Amino acid sequence: MLDNALNALQANPVFNCITQTIGQTPLVRLNRLPNLQGVEATILAKLEYFNPAGSIKDRAALSMLQDLLSRHGNKVKHIVEATSGNSGVACAWLGAIYDIPVTIVMPEHMSAERQKLIRHYGATLITTARAEGMPGAICHAEQLLHHIEGSVSMDQFANPANAAAHEKATAEELWQSTQGQIDALVACMGTGGTLTGLARTLKARNPAIHIVAAEPSACPLLSQGKAGEHAIQGINPGHIPKGLDRSLLDEVITVDCEQAIEMARLLACKEGMAAGISSGAATFAALQLGRRDAFKGKHIVTLLADGAERYFSTALFSA
Repeated sequence: MLDNALNALQANPVFNCITQTIGQTPLVRLNRLPNLQGVEATILAKLEYFNPAGSIKDRAALSMLQDLLSRHGNKVKHIVEATSGNSGVACAWLGAIYDIPVTIVMPEHMSAERQKLIRHYGATLITTARAEGMPGAICHAEQLLHHIEGSVSMDQFANPANAAAHEKATAEELWQSTQGQIDALVACMGTGGTLTGLARTLKARNPAIHIVAAEPSACPLLSQGKAGEHAIQGINPGHIPKGLDRSLLDEVITVDCEQAIEMARLLACKEGMAAGISSGAATFAALQLGRRDAFKGKHIVTLLADGAERYFSTALFSA
């Protein structure tokens, strides 16, 4: 183990910028949870909380910022973005690195840890009424864009550069790590970029790969077309994003908020993976899929989008 770590350090002794450390996150087999639940499939979890700003959104945020700068150059004077949290943290982080002022707009009930991190990176945070949800935050951000000179939005819910980050990098990492041995992918829907980007590349390599979206049963947008408030922060934003290509989805599995929270706790105490609530939802759905006879002996990949540290103030740590 130590030799591997030393070899990695010798291969990359110094990075010129912290953004160069995005990606190449570990893909780790779940051992105890599948055994405890009688799952005969191999469940592999990609630990996206290993990214430098702590979540999978680091990838997309950098891709979208680079796209903005390539199109607008030094005309980008201020970034305004509506987000439920992790994208906001990633945008604030990049603003600090690139010396670009950032204003984040998010619903007031998103976790205190997310809000503090955004401010910690020097961004301005504006919260909107809980009852208005993400649509309210998006509306307020659009108003700010008209009033802040030189401001632009990454437009994460519709920006093709979002999905491109996963199409070009995350999917390639998965393919290389597994040597193409992927039978199913399970992920949650936030902006739609992760699911769309991964599915495009993986299905191009193997059309038989089963693509599953995990969503809250309290907000079954994909399965029933119904929106609703739920406790799994960062996913199912109250509308189906333009950035999601639904034709790539083979199945939707709904997960109760309580099931997602309990699975996130089990990931920590059974696998040593301190992941967030949406990671619990994705893992719960992956294990559900793995119980089926059709997936015995198959390889199922899922994503742990962020770490448990962003949820100290939530129900994840209430027990």
